[in-house]
Amino acid sequence: MLARNGSQQSKFVMITLEQLMPEKHFLRDLDRLVDFSFIYDMVAHLYSDLGRKSVDPIVLIKMILLGFLYGIDSERKLEQEVQVNIAYRWFLRIDLDEPVPDHSTISQTRRRKWAGSSIFEDVFAEIVQKCIDCGLVDGSLILTDSTHIKANASNDKHEIVTVTQKPREYIKKLDKLCEEEDLKVRAESISKGKQKRGCYAGKAPKTKEVTKSTTDPDCGKLARPGKPKGFHYLSHQSVDGKSGIVTDVFVSPGNVEDFESFVDRIKCQ
Repeated sequence: MLARNGSQQSKFVMITLEQLMPEKHFLRDLDRLVDFSFIYDMVAHLYSDLGRKSVDPIVLIKMILLGFLYGIDSERKLEQEVQVNIAYRWFLRIDLDEPVPDHSTISQTRRRKWAGSSIFEDVFAEIVQKCIDCGLVDGSLILTDSTHIKANASNDKHEIVTVTQKPREYIKKLDKLCEEEDLKVRAESISKGKQKRGCYAGKAPKTKEVTKSTTDPDCGKLARPGKPKGFHYLSHQSVDGKSGIVTDVFVSPGNVEDFESFVDRIKCQ
């Protein structure tokens, strides 16, 4: 027999988010494995002891995390998705009769209150440390690579600027050792009318011309074989060879060679 839904009427239903949340769901596993309460200590110095209460910073961090996990790249859309998604509400501890934080609250907190802080890097590092503590990451083998990300910048709006050509990390170390050695023998060298050869001490730094975007000065012009041309960023990511867990993420301009960033980043892992 054909069934037709009649007009729906409002009614009271005694139900909780816990009942509506599926038993087998990734967010249940994430909530069970990670205690996000450490975030309070990380952001405490950014909040005043006076005034109106803020939105719970854990809720904001978790909302941004949901956007990353489920590919929601708009804070406005993120607000709308949390509004109707039972699993998201359960994960954020926002009950059915509670309002979802406005998208502007997420944006302004991220761009103003948290501006200049390392909150996101600190949260990431804490999660990696938890993985290390429980044996998921042993660090015996770290794999690293980069991927290009197109910058939101016009290729036609650029200028040619002259910048100091920074030496590679390895060369910088050699220069430092050379300068230290030069200091030890300089008095003797001068007295003998000689100069220590092979050192860079006292030489003017080299310069080079680079193409700089006037729309987004932080990006760099990518010029690699087989890669798209234009202004890009590079996302350098390292993963643990045993578990595949990401242990480090670093973003650089697109005109930076991978090994230039890796020397410094390996110290952070």
